[in-house]
Amino acid sequence: MAEVDPEATAAVLSYAVPVIADEAAGAGETAAALAALCDVLTVSGADLIVSLPIAVLAKRLPKLVAAAGGGDGDVPLLAARAIAEACEGAPQLAPIFTKYGAVKALCDRLLAVDDIELAEECLRALDSLSLECPDDCLRLGVAAAVLQFFDFLSISKQKVALRIVSNIFNEYDEDYVATAMEAVPSLCTLLQSADKTVLGSSISCLAMVAAGASGNVEHMGKLCESNVIEATMSLMNNGGWKSLSDETSTDILGLLKNISSVSAKAVKSLFELDVCELLKEMISYYSCSHDGNDKVKMLVDLMYQLMPPLKTSDQYSELVIAKKNVIMEQRTYINQLASVATLIVQVAKSAALSSICYNCAVVIGNIVELSTSDFLMELQKIVNLSSFLTCLLARKNRHVVYETLKISRTLLTKHKQFFFETFTKEGVKHAICSIVSQELNNHQSKRKNEVEESCLCFYLDSESSSTDEACRIEDNAIMKLAEEIKTSFFAVKGSKKSPNRIGLALQIVRDFFARLNVHSMTPPIENPDSCKQLSDLSRRLLSDDLPVTSTFEFVESGSIKYLADYLSNGACFYENLKNGQELVGHINEVRSRLQKFTYLALTRSNESSEKPLAVLVEKLLDALHMYYDSFPVMLSDEQCPRESMMIPLRFSEDQERTTLELKFRKSHREKELDKYRNVLSVDLFSTPDDIESVLLPHICKTNDQEPSSKNQEKEANQMTKFVESKTGDRNKSLRLTFSYRGTILPPSATFFESILRLMDKVQSDVLIDSSFWDEEHKITYRRRNKRDEISSRNSYNTLLSHMHENLQQSWLKDPFFSTTLIGKLPSDLDESDPSYNILFMLKVLEGLNRLSNQLLVDDQIGKFAEGTLLDMNDLKVPIYPIPRHQFMSNLLTKKLELQMQDSLFEDGLIPSWCVYLVETCPFLLSFDTRWKYFCLTVHRSFLTNQANSSSEQIDSSSDQVNSSVDQVKNPPQTKRYRVTRSTILEDAASLMISHCPSSRIIEVEFDGEVGTGRGPTFEFYTTVSHELQRAGLGMWRGDNGASGFIHAPFGLFPKPWSSSSTSSQGIDFSEVIHKFKLLGHLVARAVLDGRILDIPLSKAFYKIMLEQELNIYDIPLIDPELGKTVIEFQALVSRKKFLETSSIQTSSPAADLSFHNVALDDLCIDFTLPGNPEYELVPRGSDKMLTLDNLGEYVSLVVDATVKSGIATQIEAFKSGINEVFALKTLKMFTEEDMERILCGEHDAWASNNLEDHIEFEHGYDTSSPSVISFLEILREFGREEQRAFIQFTTGAPQLPLGGLASLDPKLTVVRKQCDGNVDDELPSVNTCRHFIKLPPYSSKDIMRKKLKYALSEGLGSFHLS
Repeated sequence: MAEVDPEATAAVLSYAVPVIADEAAGAGETAAALAALCDVLTVSGADLIVSLPIAVLAKRLPKLVAAAGGGDGDVPLLAARAIAEACEGAPQLAPIFTKYGAVKALCDRLLAVDDIELAEECLRALDSLSLECPDDCLRLGVAAAVLQFFDFLSISKQKVALRIVSNIFNEYDEDYVATAMEAVPSLCTLLQSADKTVLGSSISCLAMVAAGASGNVEHMGKLCESNVIEATMSLMNNGGWKSLSDETSTDILGLLKNISSVSAKAVKSLFELDVCELLKEMISYYSCSHDGNDKVKMLVDLMYQLMPPLKTSDQYSELVIAKKNVIMEQRTYINQLASVATLIVQVAKSAALSSICYNCAVVIGNIVELSTSDFLMELQKIVNLSSFLTCLLARKNRHVVYETLKISRTLLTKHKQFFFETFTKEGVKHAICSIVSQELNNHQSKRKNEVEESCLCFYLDSESSSTDEACRIEDNAIMKLAEEIKTSFFAVKGSKKSPNRIGLALQIVRDFFARLNVHSMTPPIENPDSCKQLSDLSRRLLSDDLPVTSTFEFVESGSIKYLADYLSNGACFYENLKNGQELVGHINEVRSRLQKFTYLALTRSNESSEKPLAVLVEKLLDALHMYYDSFPVMLSDEQCPRESMMIPLRFSEDQERTTLELKFRKSHREKELDKYRNVLSVDLFSTPDDIESVLLPHICKTNDQEPSSKNQEKEANQMTKFVESKTGDRNKSLRLTFSYRGTILPPSATFFESILRLMDKVQSDVLIDSSFWDEEHKITYRRRNKRDEISSRNSYNTLLSHMHENLQQSWLKDPFFSTTLIGKLPSDLDESDPSYNILFMLKVLEGLNRLSNQLLVDDQIGKFAEGTLLDMNDLKVPIYPIPRHQFMSNLLTKKLELQMQDSLFEDGLIPSWCVYLVETCPFLLSFDTRWKYFCLTVHRSFLTNQANSSSEQIDSSSDQVNSSVDQVKNPPQTKRYRVTRSTILEDAASLMISHCPSSRIIEVEFDGEVGTGRGPTFEFYTTVSHELQRAGLGMWRGDNGASGFIHAPFGLFPKPWSSSSTSSQGIDFSEVIHKFKLLGHLVARAVLDGRILDIPLSKAFYKIMLEQELNIYDIPLIDPELGKTVIEFQALVSRKKFLETSSIQTSSPAADLSFHNVALDDLCIDFTLPGNPEYELVPRGSDKMLTLDNLGEYVSLVVDATVKSGIATQIEAFKSGINEVFALKTLKMFTEEDMERILCGEHDAWASNNLEDHIEFEHGYDTSSPSVISFLEILREFGREEQRAFIQFTTGAPQLPLGGLASLDPKLTVVRKQCDGNVDDELPSVNTCRHFIKLPPYSSKDIMRKKLKYALSEGLGSFHLS
């Protein structure tokens, strides 16, 4: 704003105001005074404006706006401008102008438009007035007035007009519904607009009209008659909703919901327009989206409004009848509703929120109420309503349970015999009988201080918006209804036609595992028919019986426990093995059982049947979801959207954290400890184990004086920092036990979670009240009993360490195999929790599926050794594991997603089940969810490393990552470095050494080039990753010292170096180590800063990164030919050992122990590493030849050199590089494929059919421009390498980040390049930081392609072409 001269302003006002106030002044004089006033108002601040004689101006200006005819000239225009300037500068003046008729005058002038400039000034003034005085504007008809001549306005003024309408309709008073309805016809006309902003604003205004009129049947009927339903459905149908903005589609759903809530005619129209097909499309899409909870809820709400409510007031009885008649007269409508039922059931079963589950249950209840018994019997076969009801009855939320009981009663009433049988089979009967007994117990032992459950009764109720009304479910309503069902429908003798299916299922399972156990102890050579018998039995159970067995029968039959017992060889029932020989026997037996079960579970009886393992996993996941409440979501008051988390979160060390107030008090029976008199403010991550070391110095009785209050205060203030750093020395001789409300707290669970769960034992979802943070939570401490000294975790680790000592093959050390051997999960999870055995089996089966190839090849080697497999070419088993996504739990994924949205998640609101699942069973969670969890939690590891580093302390701001790769709120300070292309590896090493511990994001610019920011930084990571692939560095297999780059068709893997070698071919091994450490730094910073590397690492290298130990079966991932040979050699070694220890005689021992009919001596193989003759496996290895006697030694040495000691030093350097930035173990939640996506981006560059959805065209271009059409066609014609070049040209990296083209932020934008000369002589240019392409409007597609390809080739490797 320009500086105002007070004296000049005063002079102008002293002249202008009296003239304006003088009614006798002429039009010219008044216009001049108004112009002078406008000039002053334009440059004045609010303080000066409010000091004016506002009362005089407020009375006079509206009259001047209304002046008509004669020689008034510019007076109305200038008067309107003056009102606009005054209200924009000082919004508090708007009510004064409104009081004196400004709104009416502007509105009337707008309706009598005779000058477009005057109309636009009136709009400008009304824009300010509508924001401050919306009710007055609504009452005076401004909404309809501003839309009357909408088509005559400029695009910018059209948007102003719609903004005015939006201001007016935002939460308007229902008394003005009739006036609001006057604007509806004009708004409906705008639904045909091609401008997305106009369309979105129009729909938003209509949605607000409908929301305000939702209780008025008459006006909602008129809204229905305005064809708004037809117009909006035409926008949504045929996938049109996908092209609308999220806000627009939400507004349409809200609009349709409000209209159909009070209009049977609207309901009929929606059915005729196939609304159920739309619902199916959208529910399918949003139920799979981690941020789609709100959308799913709206869709379920809309579906609910299509049906008559089961109970309603007399006021709506006519509407209920009318809606029911609509559905009953056309039975196809109920069929349409039922077609959505399958999706609604899935949504409810995987809903992380009880409110969504409740809404789904109500909708299903309405469908059941409206359907005939025959229809419901068919629906049961398609949807399995009974299994659905069992899942809901397992939840603790009383609203969900009560609604489910109502559905159960209705189904039994409609067809008692049919649903009695299905209820028995699926467990509904069992659940209802359990509720009766549980409710009795709960009623007798009701606890005080329990958090009250939120009432859900009114979530779908259109009759009342009050949250103060009493809950409709009485205290004993659930028990009464359950008892009624039990008495009326279950108190009957079992029918002869309905055998005890659970008993039958149990018998089948027992028979199967009895046969399986017998078979496992019978060598195939003694009973060759047993394999076929077992295979037939197994397929019948797994492929035929299991799919038709209900989840309830599956759980109740003990199948899970039987299977766990079989696979672990009874390890579930004993922990201690008597001696080493017994342990080795146990290991071999477990391995054998896993191998046999793998073969049975991953083969199919025919091509069309599903693999038994897939069926088994599905059953286990269904069973897991029955124990919904084992994974409670804990929510505070505030939620944060984290739908596009792409960079790990940072915190500054001095950022204020949320803390918990703990008041520690000594147990009454504790005699040897002192009292603790202070209150500790601890962070939300604090556990009893963390606090113990803080309390002990203050409560252990000594001869010294008690700590002063000053020292206690200092200690309390430093508590949070202490707990985070975890650097205190533990008192090993004394341990404490903590309890809350009489319950002992788990040592490794946070105080925060334990307190919440004990306060709220009966809730599915824990909602944290604000008073929770003000309370001092009383924790009791005492000395820990000796019998509690060894935790289950320590016991597990001790046993695990003992096991590993006896495992000869490293693949047997995989966590899944260790879990199976011990029969326990590696965690502190309560084994009595009903979900424990299910999680145990899922972990075992996931590992069995993942390592199926190694299991079965190992089994084939055993068969070859025993002589049952004759052809060495059959060692490879043609078996295919089930896709990993089949192990994913939608329910647990959504629960963790919801938990992560809580504002306190990064402060420590992380329930232990979240940590447990991520660390122990990450396969249950989607990749997106695990990546988001990593981004939100890795900062703890990162900042701990930073604090412990001796590097300089660097200040950084807290950031909340939003949107994509570099878009953050309050981003941490960036650190800019300059590098030279000719010495880029040296510069990169120096940069990483100095910057790695820093929380600041690295930005790089190249010396002598003009580019700065994101683009050159991406180019830096790409270039360094390319330089590390050069031949002659001694880093990778296949490096023969030649020039150029390493060609690694199976991915890069470290080149083995002998421990005795310090240099080779002029390469110093110490330099190799430094480069691997640089690679570790580069990988860690790329992950932390959201950068992309272009380096094709092998799958085996990613396994190392995930701290997995490699073995002989990983060699084919690196070198398939070498791997095949080594495995075949191993088979010969096993065969030789078997023959030496067996009494079996063979007719041709030499042929038996030959390599593809060639004697080993004739192979002329020496003891050097294949492909690397400089690497001698033993001293003078080039002189030692391979024979049958030393074959075992040779195989062992080759494996050791290839994947163990030969690369150990390089791998250690690489890992240390990562650990200097953040803890490498935090990556273990990912798979090898996940890590490749994180580091190297998306391999699929783009889908050619939706390019235009992710590219914006501006400044002279739109999607219909000829140049744009040609440009898109050229992109679609690009091959893979051309796509990589294009991506690097526009972003700086040859790969797209996670999420692909859609995740680029800013979006890829193409603008028209202004050319001075011949357009066909110009080249395209880019701004890589903003993803901006400046494209000349070439005369032909061929010229565009030629120029674009030239720019791609010439623009790479420098930042001059921008």
